Amino acid sequence: MLDYYQALHDLLTQNIPSLKKQTVSLQEADCLILAENLTVQYDTPFFSNSAMDGYALGGDIDTCQEWKIIHRIAAGDTAQSMTLKTGEAARIFTGAPIPEGTTAVIQQENTEVNDSILTLTSPVKKGQNIRYQAEELKKGDVFLSSGQYITPAVIALLASQGYAQIPVFKPLTIYVFSTGNELINPGETLSAGQIYDANRYLLLSWLKQTPHQIIDAGTLPDNKEATEQALSNASQKADIIITSGGVSVGEEDHVHAAITKLGKLTLWKLAIKPGKPFAWGEIDKATVFMLPGNPVSTFVTFQQLVVPALKRLSGIALEHCMPKAVMAKTTFSTKKTQSRKEFLRVQLQPSATGLYVKLLSHQGSAMLSAFTQADALAEIPENTLVHENDYIKVYPLSYNFNA
Repeated sequence: MLDYYQALHDLLTQNIPSLKKQTVSLQEADCLILAENLTVQYDTPFFSNSAMDGYALGGDIDTCQEWKIIHRIAAGDTAQSMTLKTGEAARIFTGAPIPEGTTAVIQQENTEVNDSILTLTSPVKKGQNIRYQAEELKKGDVFLSSGQYITPAVIALLASQGYAQIPVFKPLTIYVFSTGNELINPGETLSAGQIYDANRYLLLSWLKQTPHQIIDAGTLPDNKEATEQALSNASQKADIIITSGGVSVGEEDHVHAAITKLGKLTLWKLAIKPGKPFAWGEIDKATVFMLPGNPVSTFVTFQQLVVPALKRLSGIALEHCMPKAVMAKTTFSTKKTQSRKEFLRVQLQPSATGLYVKLLSHQGSAMLSAFTQADALAEIPENTLVHENDYIKVYPLSYNFNA
């Protein structure tokens, strides 16, 4: 069985299929992934300007005791061709251009004015309250790199640089299957031997947070030929196929065999609990993720393995694909060691002395209810006993593709 971190490394460093590009308007770019490096079109700030309402002070501010106010400059004005000399000042407002010769801007609260003569009530330093041209971004420099997930903050930055058309990676097509004759859809009448399909709805709901086209491909029957045909058909249209169930070694588990026959099985069985039967492979150009059938196993393997891999396959830069973790103290102890790395459903509890982890009940791999209360997964290393107040690695749960 493969170690979790080795599996994650393999998933994130796989050869990424060539991604198609498209150009969309700025308003359409939210939650897509930037497909090219973008350069600064205009210095930011575009011109040196005041960070405060106050007075621009000219020349030597160390020896001068008072300044004569000779001009007034508001946001939207130009500084014209004036130059401030020692002993001269200009009334200035936030965002207004700084005149030549300005050494500092003193905020109005720290001044007194009598008959256009300005004196200071507190000291001022050279460069104080001045936002210099290009101090943030310089024209021609790369300011956003290919692989950047486009958030509202990125939209604002693009707008500030005048970008109206944005090169992005075209969204992928993802097919989602469940497997098993026992599964029926919510709303149908439950009979003996049947269960409602939770996994497919979990995956479809989560995947709505991505920029991709999501196809509900329904449920595969426990039939070898039907499974092969459905997966073969999907591989002709999908960039990614995600299945849940049918990947173990039972007589009715046909997904594993179908992938082996139709394509290539790259990875199967992980040293984690829950989620041991997780598999990964490909059919033609479609990447296939095969998740276990137990709902919690589906959730854990999707969250800890598929989501990072999906980010990478979407074109997101590698350094932004790793699951994010924090260290927190336990409020519980484990009674026995496990031969596999274990992911437990927990709640994070901030306190005056740090971040603590509360273990939730109902940790079985078929028990979904704890996930409605959980806000994190706690990692318990293999062959390790955890004691109260030990520090452990915790992965906060997020349903945001950019988290």
